[in-house]
This record gives sequence, C-alpha cells and structure tokens, in this order.
Amino acid sequence: MSDLQISLLAIGALVVAGVWLFNGWQERQLRRRTEQAFAREHPDVLLGGDAGTGEQRVEPTINADQPAKPHVNKPPAVASLIAIDPVIDFVVEVTLAAPADGAALRDELRALMVETGKSVLAEAYEESSGDWVDAGGGSGYARLRYALQISNRSGCVTLNNLAAFRDAVAVWAETHGGEIKCLDIEAVHAMAVQLDRFCADVDIAIGINVITADGSPFTGARIRSMAEKIGFRLEPEGVFYARADSGEVLYTLDNHEPMPFVPEQMRALHTRGVTFLLDVPRVTAALAAFDAMLANARTFAGEMDGTLVDDNRAQLSDNAIAAIRRQLEGILTKMEAGRIAAGGVRALRLFG
Repeated sequence: MSDLQISLLAIGALVVAGVWLFNGWQERQLRRRTEQAFAREHPDVLLGGDAGTGEQRVEPTINADQPAKPHVNKPPAVASLIAIDPVIDFVVEVTLAAPADGAALRDELRALMVETGKSVLAEAYEESSGDWVDAGGGSGYARLRYALQISNRSGCVTLNNLAAFRDAVAVWAETHGGEIKCLDIEAVHAMAVQLDRFCADVDIAIGINVITADGSPFTGARIRSMAEKIGFRLEPEGVFYARADSGEVLYTLDNHEPMPFVPEQMRALHTRGVTFLLDVPRVTAALAAFDAMLANARTFAGEMDGTLVDDNRAQLSDNAIAAIRRQLEGILTKMEAGRIAAGGVRALRLFG
C-alpha cells in the first residue's frame, strides 16, 4: 500500500470519527434541551416518575412496585350526552348555504380519528331554541360544529391529527356550498401540549397496600367476604369497586399480585396482598374518598391480620399518611385553579 493510500485512509478515518463525535454532541444537546423543556417545576412525592407529553404516558402512583395498568381510551359511545368544550376540544364551525344533515360527517370523522383514541363530537345550531344540540338527530342544519378532543391519558393530539380533522370538515363543507371557521392548528397544538403537561402533573393514583402480617396468604373467599362487608362489589373485569349512590367510582380493591379477582376463581385464589386504589382526577370528593379508603384499608388489615405498607413494603406510618393527604390537597387545589375540577365532566373526559 502506497503512502498516498495510507494518508487517504487516515484522513477518511478522521472524518468518520469527527462526524460520529459531532452527531453525539448534537444528540446530547437535543436531549438536554428536551429535558429542560419538559422538566417539572417541583418534585412530587406522590409521583412515580416524570410525565411526558407524547402519545404514551405512565400514570403515577405511590405503589412503585406494582406495575401501572394501561388505560384504554375509547371515544364516548353516546356523543349526545357530552357537550363540546372549547377548553379541551378543537372546534371547527361550519356555515352552510342550505341545511344539511351533519351526522354522516361525524361518523366519518370518528373513523378518521379512531387511532388517536380521542373523542369526536358534533353539534348543530337549532334556530328555534337558539341552542347547540346533538347533530345526530337526522335533521338538516345550516350551522354545525365538529370537535376533536385535544388531550387525554394517551397524550395530546399531533399537528397532523388536527390538520386531517380540519381538512376533512373543510372538504365536506365545500361540497355543501359552505365554509369553515376554526383556530389556527399550530396554536391549538401548542394549547394541547400545555394541557397535556398540566394533566400529567395532576394525574395520580393513590394506593394503599395491605399485605399478610405472618406470610400466610389471604384466601380469595375471605377477601371477597371482607370486601363485600365494607361496601365493595366484585365486577366482571376482576376488580372490587366502591361506588357512590350516583354510581361514581370512589376507589377500588385489586389484587397486589398480577392475577385479577376473577369471580369464578375466587375460592381457589391465594395472594399475599391487596391494593386499595384511588384514581384522584376522576373522583369528585377525593379527600373524603381517601379518608374512607384509608379507614376501609385499616379495617381490612385488622380483620384479615394484615399490615398497611408503602411501596417499599415498609409499614405505612401516620406521618407518611399525613404527607400523602397534604399532597392530595395540593393536587386538588391545582386542578381547581386550572378549571379541571376532580370528578367533573371535563376531568372525566381528560382522564378517561
């Protein structure tokens, strides 16, 4: 090999190494900027990790040793029961030259957006009453509006989602001699990101574990008997629910181990622990629900010869419980200030 070839190989190696180092530096800079952009303003002892604003979000819980169960976000089946909310919906208003039935477009938009897991709603302006009503009644209307929810537990909508939604409404409106009006999609996407960050900060589940004190497992039969005694009912998906008279879920009782409480298998089931769980954003009176859940957990532990423990299996002290309650109060105050009251219609949609 000649000196020229050796020199060229050396120069090539240096160029490759330089590109590799430069790319690595760029990646580190991007990661640093991203971490700064999405960093929390303050640590929260109730949260099991940092929350992001992407399509995947892990629900925080104080039970760090219990894997979080994924939430399946499905658009509501009955749109007429939910009103469009401009705080959490991207709204496209349509004005037509002549009345038309908007139900078909609503169904088309739902099919288009089904992979996003976000609600699609449709309303029509009723001249006689001066109200916006469900657009699925089959009547013709000259003014309609269609809405895409911009955030929920699966994350916020993308800019492409917003553009596709707007464009589909625009095409339909044009074929009916109409026109559309909506906010700029880039501004809406920025709002969606901010809303998603806020929701990630308050999206907590408070869990209280009860484990066996002597290592002997709880039997399924005793768990069911005790759970029903303190007001729980076992439902088909394998979880005990404590509900208010209105039907609202207050908190749940689940197996601390991976096996669900399948009704037909309860007699044969054995487990070394159970978890009482409060899904904070979805409960109207979350502080009262927490107090009731704690009282029930203590009753359960006393009757079953169990022990209340934290996520490290250390006994749950009164000081730890007081700290959790203070953090819960802070979360609820923050939600109220953000106009997303826990258990309200807006919260149920965002944390559904």
